[in-house]
Amino acid sequence: MPVKTGVGRVALLAAGVALAVGGCSSDTADRDGPSGTAASTSRPTASKSAEPSRALVRWTGRMCKATDLFRTVKTNSAKGIEEITNPPEDALIGIEFTAMGYLWDASSSLDEIAKGLDGVRPSGITAADRLHGSLVKEVERVRPKVAELTDSGAHTSPAEDSVDRAERVGALIASLKMPEPDLPAVVAEEPELSAAYRIAPECAPPEPLPAAADGTDAGACKDGTCEILVTKRADLVVGGWKLRVSPTETKVTVRNNDPAGAVGEIMLATGGSGTFGEGDGDELTVKAVAVSKDGAVLKFRSWGRP
Repeated sequence: MPVKTGVGRVALLAAGVALAVGGCSSDTADRDGPSGTAASTSRPTASKSAEPSRALVRWTGRMCKATDLFRTVKTNSAKGIEEITNPPEDALIGIEFTAMGYLWDASSSLDEIAKGLDGVRPSGITAADRLHGSLVKEVERVRPKVAELTDSGAHTSPAEDSVDRAERVGALIASLKMPEPDLPAVVAEEPELSAAYRIAPECAPPEPLPAAADGTDAGACKDGTCEILVTKRADLVVGGWKLRVSPTETKVTVRNNDPAGAVGEIMLATGGSGTFGEGDGDELTVKAVAVSKDGAVLKFRSWGRP
């Protein structure tokens, strides 16, 4: 079953299973400007008299993004391992294939954190730079081990021992600890840093999800076109397509149970899109309008299949 994504593309085919990823987050390699809009959940207060430099605002924004992603990766990893070790009775695919998807996502997420931290230059504030250095060390403590366990080239097939490897990766990610004092605590003690925290867009509270045209009414999808809010794992019928949707804090997984017995899987972040397709021209496109800890607003449109 062909699976296409509109933003980035990784395809993995094995035993009738297709895995695709789209809607990847913005590149953090640009070291001269803010990147992304990840949010921190608390905003320390301090004197507003301090005027932060642009470089300090940039430092603070990038650290907000990195620390927020650090926490999210741990949360999503725990949910992923739960789906592998305690799968639903009506799971659409075998746990070895669920584990394959988990392994790819875990590895790429740690790489994203490392890349973001690499883009953070010294701030000149001792406590802040100590936090950055400690966080880099903590991520690098597990990243080589995770890379070894997720390297599909080191195994006869991607599914080989995937469940065991996923559980070991899950344990490594669960062992990650945020250094102390953490970013809000460091910011609270530094007036200039606190001022930068208030300005940096990456440190702003997250915006609420946009309203979905059809609300939470899954029945609106039966005609093949809808825009709905999904807050937890749900089974949907979109036109003639049977889907299972599983949201996390940053991504949503959509699986298609094909009548021919194959299963397609698309994983999307905010703004990502993907398409399930059949040889006869039938297609289903899904777009992640927005994804957050509160759920996912998804837009579906199908062609060809009654």
